[in-house]
Amino acid sequence: MTSQPAPEEIMNEILEKLKNLGPKELLSYAIFDEEDEAKFYAELAEKVERPSVKALFKKMSEESKVHEMLLRREFEKLFPGEEPVKVEAPPVEVYPFLPKFESAQDYLTALRYCMESELFAKRTYEQLALISENDEVQKLAMELAEIEMGHYEEIKTVYELIEEFERRNLTPEGLSPGAYLLTDEKKGKYFLLDFIDESKKLKLFVRENPLKFRRFLGDNVDIVWITKVRGPNTVTPEELPTMRVDIEDFFVSARSEGKRGALFIQNLGYLLTQMGFQKLMDLVLYIKDVAVLNEGYLIATALPDVFEKREWAIVESEFDVIS
Repeated sequence: MTSQPAPEEIMNEILEKLKNLGPKELLSYAIFDEEDEAKFYAELAEKVERPSVKALFKKMSEESKVHEMLLRREFEKLFPGEEPVKVEAPPVEVYPFLPKFESAQDYLTALRYCMESELFAKRTYEQLALISENDEVQKLAMELAEIEMGHYEEIKTVYELIEEFERRNLTPEGLSPGAYLLTDEKKGKYFLLDFIDESKKLKLFVRENPLKFRRFLGDNVDIVWITKVRGPNTVTPEELPTMRVDIEDFFVSARSEGKRGALFIQNLGYLLTQMGFQKLMDLVLYIKDVAVLNEGYLIATALPDVFEKREWAIVESEFDVIS
């Protein structure tokens, strides 16, 4: 079996090919690379079954398409009437690690190599910026490095979430009724994708734009927007405590339907700034107790830095902190 070249060898080959290129050739290279990456992630999304990973790969594919479009616009602006040219160099993303993606169902392995690929691309563009003598190429290379770092961070979010469940020998959809906390907003959203199944009835109170949240989770989701702007399906932070009866009815109704109610609250830190710690915890503990009483779930997201040390210790004592 032929051995694969080491990543350092591939990077050196890419750098040797790219270091003397002008902006036209480098832009062309980046355009075709983003095009290939979009196709690759779309293919991976078709292969995997886990909802969070499927959504991640779809997002990576869509973002790569957007990056390709932006790069093409930049190319047209700089070189009107011309077409991108093919550059004889290995692709900077995905391909160096493609042989290790043969089993896409091994999610952690797949995500780990996707992260390696994105970091490889970032390092390559950074090195290109250092060795190139063309100011425009240096600027473009650093912008491309930042894009790859954003991809890496997004993939790392899902990797860490899955890794934590693997460490606990648990699955999101198999969690026992109770209160669960995630300390990263992105992880909270990806968690919900894996958590939702036919046995649960979900209701969300979100601070984020509800349309954006709905696009991520799907149309059949009951979302209330926490905002000071009046409108349908909105509630102000001050009004949340007055919804105790509605919240209890939600859990009771879910149980009567043979399902487990799951109520999600996004960004407890924002509610802290609007309600104060005592009122916030009074509400959270009430919802938690109602959820447990009805064999349901309270799921929340919160950033530790927003809370005082003593306050955060109390929050942690009332939740199972997932990640």
